[in-house]
Amino acid sequence: MHFHKITLGTTLAALLSLTTALPTTSYSSPLTTRDNGECPSGKAYYVCNEPKFRGCCSIDPCGREGSCPDDKPSTCTPGQIYQPKMQTYLLPSSDPISTPNLNISKSATAEWDQTMTFSGPKDAKTCTLMWGVPAERNFKAGQNALVRVWQGDKAEGESVGAADFTNWPGVEGPHTHTVGTVQCGEEMVFRARLDKDSEVFLEQGAETGWYIDYKC
Repeated sequence: MHFHKITLGTTLAALLSLTTALPTTSYSSPLTTRDNGECPSGKAYYVCNEPKFRGCCSIDPCGREGSCPDDKPSTCTPGQIYQPKMQTYLLPSSDPISTPNLNISKSATAEWDQTMTFSGPKDAKTCTLMWGVPAERNFKAGQNALVRVWQGDKAEGESVGAADFTNWPGVEGPHTHTVGTVQCGEEMVFRARLDKDSEVFLEQGAETGWYIDYKC
């Protein structure tokens, strides 16, 4: 009969080999996150137990009510926004006066500027500031009635564009005009000021005056 001598070192080596071969399982976290190259820029891959979610998301969706907000359908529908909130400023005074219409003027003795504030849809991607009139309107403009527009409540920096109202009150029929592409937002504020001594009055309504044309 033959006997084999088993040393302590041999036994430990065998146990370590067996342990290494076993699969590892972690129960310490309810989520894993990885960037597996399949998610677009700005998103990572998540696996959540609560709520049940597996996929790409721009934020950590685990533990949130409603899972990943990226999965929610857009509520934005392309369209136009008319009738902004208008504020008129008699320079150099800074106290605004609320008025519904486009009404600005400039002379050697006085100047009226205006701000306009639009409330836009959350998911709007492309916004264009425009002005337009229907066939029937209350509209007048003097000579040199070029109005420059800035985004924000101050007339400073580079303007987003200009609206030349000169002679347009005499043009019959409806027409629209582009001022410039602007940064979209749930609140968009603009400052309008005449370039030279002149005046512009346009009664604003559901199809008249300043408006934002937006895409989603």
